[in-house]
Amino acid sequence: MGESLAGKEELTVYGAAFGDKRSKDDYGAVMNYARITPPSVKENYVDIAGGNSSIDLTEAVGGVVFEDGEIDFKFTLFDPDKKEQMKNDLHGNRMKIVLDREPEFYYEGRVSVTSEKQTGNIYELCMKAKVKPYKMKKLLVHEEEINGAKEIILFSKRMPVMPVITVKGSIAVSYEGIRFSLETGVYEIPEITFQNGMNRLKVSGRGTIRLEYREGELI
Repeated sequence: MGESLAGKEELTVYGAAFGDKRSKDDYGAVMNYARITPPSVKENYVDIAGGNSSIDLTEAVGGVVFEDGEIDFKFTLFDPDKKEQMKNDLHGNRMKIVLDREPEFYYEGRVSVTSEKQTGNIYELCMKAKVKPYKMKKLLVHEEEINGAKEIILFSKRMPVMPVITVKGSIAVSYEGIRFSLETGVYEIPEITFQNGMNRLKVSGRGTIRLEYREGELI
C-alpha cells in the first residue's frame, strides 16, 4: 500500500530566470544549485613607516564600497538542442537574473558558461554570473499632497540610493540639514541619498511630491 504524502513537506524544485528566459520553461533544465559568493570589500590601507598598524582609508570616499559578487550555477538538461540553445542564449550576455527561491529580488550581471558535460542522455551545463554587489528589490513609490509643512519618513536598505523626486507646484525639501527649493519638474539630487534605515525629509509648500527609489541588499 502506498505511503500517504499528507503532512509531508512538498519538494520544491527551484530554477532561475535570465532576462526573459526561464531555465525550466524554456530549456527544460533542472537547476542543481545556485551558489552565491558575496562581494569583497574594497579595502584601502596606508602603511605607517616605522609605526604600528596602518591607516584605514576604506571609507574615505564616503562609505564602504564593494567588488562584484558571483553566482555559480549548475543545470541538468535532457535535450541536446535545448542545452545548445541555453548556452547560446545566455553565454556572454549581461542581464537581470531572478532566482525562484527569492522572487522579490533581481541580480544584474554578465553570464558565462564555464563547462559542459554529457553522460549518456544527460547533459550538464555549468555557468557563472559576475553580478553587482547588491540584489535589487521592486521600485518603491511614495506620493503626497503638500499643503503647509510636514515630515516624510522613508525606509531603505543597505544600498545607498538617490530617489527620483517629481514635484508639481512649489515645494521646499530639507534632508540632513540641507534645504532645496523645488519647482515643477523631475530631480535627482546627490545630497539626497537614502542610507540604510530611516530617512527623514522635511517638506513644505503647496503641490505634490513623488519619490521613487529601489532598495538593494548585499548579495
